Amino acid sequence: MSSPLYVDGGDVECSRQEVSEIRQTTTKPSFLRKWGPALVAIAGVLAVNALLLGPTGSKIPSLNSRQLSAQNVREERTQAVLDMEWDHEADLKRGLSNMRNSRNLSESDGGVMEYTRRRHRYLGEYVHVDVSDQFSLFGKLSISLIYFAFWVFLMFPNWFLPIGRPGIALGGGLCMVVFRYILLLTGQGPAFDAAKVIILEPLFLLFGLMLTTIYLEKMERGGLFDKLRDSLDDPVNWKRSAKIMAMSTIGSAAVMNDSVVLIFSGVVVDLCVRHKVANSLPYLLSLATTANTGSALTMTGNPQNILIVSLAYDDISWTEFLSNMVLPVTAASIINAVMLFCYYSGELFPGSSGLLECFGIVFSGNRTPEMLAQEHAYHARNVTSQDDVVDSSGWTVWSKIQIVIVAIFLVCFAVGLDVCVTSICAGAVLMVLAAWKRQHYDPKPELVEYDAEGNALPPKKMYDMDGNEIEPEEEELVTESETTLTEVDYGLLMLFIGQFILIGSFDDTGVPQAFFSAAMGGCAEQMTSVPCVYWFVLVITILSNVASNVPVVQMLAATFPYATPYDWMQVSFSATIAGNLTMLGSAANMIVAFQAAKVGDRTFTSERHAPFGIPSTILSLYAGTFLLSMVHFSPECSVKLGECDE
Repeated sequence: MSSPLYVDGGDVECSRQEVSEIRQTTTKPSFLRKWGPALVAIAGVLAVNALLLGPTGSKIPSLNSRQLSAQNVREERTQAVLDMEWDHEADLKRGLSNMRNSRNLSESDGGVMEYTRRRHRYLGEYVHVDVSDQFSLFGKLSISLIYFAFWVFLMFPNWFLPIGRPGIALGGGLCMVVFRYILLLTGQGPAFDAAKVIILEPLFLLFGLMLTTIYLEKMERGGLFDKLRDSLDDPVNWKRSAKIMAMSTIGSAAVMNDSVVLIFSGVVVDLCVRHKVANSLPYLLSLATTANTGSALTMTGNPQNILIVSLAYDDISWTEFLSNMVLPVTAASIINAVMLFCYYSGELFPGSSGLLECFGIVFSGNRTPEMLAQEHAYHARNVTSQDDVVDSSGWTVWSKIQIVIVAIFLVCFAVGLDVCVTSICAGAVLMVLAAWKRQHYDPKPELVEYDAEGNALPPKKMYDMDGNEIEPEEEELVTESETTLTEVDYGLLMLFIGQFILIGSFDDTGVPQAFFSAAMGGCAEQMTSVPCVYWFVLVITILSNVASNVPVVQMLAATFPYATPYDWMQVSFSATIAGNLTMLGSAANMIVAFQAAKVGDRTFTSERHAPFGIPSTILSLYAGTFLLSMVHFSPECSVKLGECDE
């Protein structure tokens, strides 16, 4: 069936009333059709783990000699660190650069330090300090209740007051700060330093990416941004979705998933409006889910991967990371794409009679009558609108400048320069160029006002505070603060700040760590060994969606400071792919929802995301975990601890 918002042979837009009537007459899927795959996937994953580990964990294998030896070495190393004296003045004299540039310190400089206490102090904002023993039972329970209450509010923001997710997150953070102070006064909990749990790097990076994105889009009509958008366009629905997925996967691996969804969320919504699709959810899911999956490929693909490489005890190179992730990420991408085509076959393959015909369309190039009608109307619209469209066949000097800046931007990312500084600098350079272009090259906007009959009105006189008339030249001066900078989503930054405070306070209670230890049971010391690895992936998936993936990485880094490179590969893959389970599981999902809602598209919600996200994520996770456990190049031992020698 073709899109109900599609009008054959013309470019007539449906009114809101017509759209509402069409959606009301559309048959809603049954509960089994909507949630059946998710329920089957959940039951399947529980059955697999029960089969491998036993219903009560009775099949968990005991630690072998290598694992016992590694456990003893880690305990000895930890005790050696705890026995060391801390010379704060000597640390300051050595400087931060020495700690970052060399991790192979001499014995006098603290070469025996594991993960390390000095490194903890230098990277204090990334390290969890265990203060759970300073909470009373009431303090732990109350903080947990506050966190989960606001987690529900963030998941379903329209159930209560229409405050919006940024307001909810910021209110939750303030509520947590006030309540932690009350606990401190009553002796129910320790002091809470909210500033230390706010990780500034993601905020700086997000601001820089938003700035860069805005200027790429606004600098020139028909420029680089419009050309990228046009490259994703296609009259065939499934091809348009496939192009979005391919671009999102490659872009997220090359740069970062958050930047990709920031740039292309509005593009996807614009394409849906252009083609008058009734349901934009398949296309938004194509962008968000593949951005998360593709970001697992490289260490610069997402914030948690960057954090893992920074905090891992053993060094992990860029090529080592990539070589381990190629196979599982490829499998996860294929599974996600196939499930998306199957789950939304009605929207992506209009007029098809079933899944077999859909796959026949993909591989043989067949068309249904509805698809042919859409193609004809698409080309007809392009012919009739040629006169109204700016000629974008060539590359202007401004487009070439944009390409050069973007290329330098990507090279700086690839060589490992600071991503925050790089993104903000790129935005600042584009801002200067846009201001220069608008001031000296763009035609001046017409400031003449007209009355109801079309007659020109005399210009209004403007006066300053002293009563002096403002000259027209002064009045025409427009600054970036009045134009483009106002389009930065400061509400999105507030959303992350509030979430950081909520999650940081929740981690202080030790409840997530206790849940992890209790859930892992006998698998805690062999979490990435078969068969424990499949249960480990499930636990990481749950924690990543409850407390977000970056805090989970922080928690694991503090709980298992000597995790091997292979351990971190499994953590990275599971924590990243788990972001597709629910809408709150990944920052990329939140950005897509936030950017789409800005332009009036509110189809990407938690309730609509979960029925597809749960089965797709579980299948992708377990298939990728199996492949990673079978084929990996990172050692299953710590080289620096000497485990590999034994």
